[in-house]
Amino acid sequence: MTKPKQILLLVETSRVFGRGVIQGISRFAKQRANWLFHYQDRGIREGLSPWLGNWQGDGIITRSSTADLREVFDQLSCPVVELLGDGVSLSAEVRTDETKTAQSAIDHLRRQGYEHLAFYSFANSWWSDARRDAFERLARSQHLQPHVFPGAYNGENLPYPTWKPAFEGQLIKWLEQLPKPVGVWAVADSQAIRVLEACRQINLRVPAEVGILGTSNDEIVCSLLSPSLSSIDLNPQEVGYKAALLLESKMKAASGRSANRQADKLPIFVPPSGVQERESTDRIAIIEPDLDRAMKLIQRNAVHGLTVDELASEMLMSRSTLERRFREFINCSPAQEINRVRIEHAKTFLRETAWPVRVIAQKTGFELPENFVRYFRRLVGHTPRQYRNRFYGDEYSE
Repeated sequence: MTKPKQILLLVETSRVFGRGVIQGISRFAKQRANWLFHYQDRGIREGLSPWLGNWQGDGIITRSSTADLREVFDQLSCPVVELLGDGVSLSAEVRTDETKTAQSAIDHLRRQGYEHLAFYSFANSWWSDARRDAFERLARSQHLQPHVFPGAYNGENLPYPTWKPAFEGQLIKWLEQLPKPVGVWAVADSQAIRVLEACRQINLRVPAEVGILGTSNDEIVCSLLSPSLSSIDLNPQEVGYKAALLLESKMKAASGRSANRQADKLPIFVPPSGVQERESTDRIAIIEPDLDRAMKLIQRNAVHGLTVDELASEMLMSRSTLERRFREFINCSPAQEINRVRIEHAKTFLRETAWPVRVIAQKTGFELPENFVRYFRRLVGHTPRQYRNRFYGDEYSE
């Protein structure tokens, strides 16, 4: 039997993103590699372990937030895959696609009827700046005026600086001045909590006046809050899976077994898996209860072949009235929303099952597989097979 590769994981277990990355790495190893892992519970700002300088294993996957780690890695003889870095001397090789993340935020908040859009981050870390810049660029390209919090933290450039109570006053002043109704996208769930608390202090109604969308989708935290927090799932399992795939390629190249074909494709960008909608952005439920009911019917029944005529009948209104109200408030037709929900379910099936495309088409309410493929390509930009292959990294396989 082939001797297992010794892999060191320096990935935080204190955050939901890090735990998701570890899950993705584990899935890759179970499917495609013979790896033996070494890891310890870590925080994102944790420093060096005393034994790291003597590491004699085959490869490392890390989310490093300190410059000290870079110096140690330079001295080691094994390949390293970096997933965080400082954005200057050390760059993430597999990272979230911030453009697609920002587009998910904008699409979700607009679909909930927020006329104005805003972005909140109290600090200017490189990954935070990337989300802010993508948000501003996409909003302006869609003829929207982005409102961006100017920042409150002015200290050393850290990936995850600490919140201070002194920052709250600036946040409250900013929220008071924003035009309403406004959808606020927070750079992380932890910062979305600050926005929610500030809204409570000045009696801004969430989600009627202010919608709050977090990032990372820590389900325990998001469900604990009142109202519960909507959040973007950053798809950390795919980040972990592709990080493992990249490490395997680097180890093969280091041993002379193959060239590292991924080197010219770095960084590898991973799109978010979608928005987990909860109460903090569910504005439709408050101001348009009929449309909220229609949207929830679509969520439940789209994959069962729901048609626009059936939806209109269930809502006790004419099809033309239903079409008009959807376009006025949600900026799309009922048919477009039905197909969007079907495609989101299909993406989950493509990632999490081995079902053939024709089976997924059937399970998501499409009568013909060719119709499913056509709609999927139109909305996602790839065929279902391409989407599945990209998720599992088969475009990089040997």
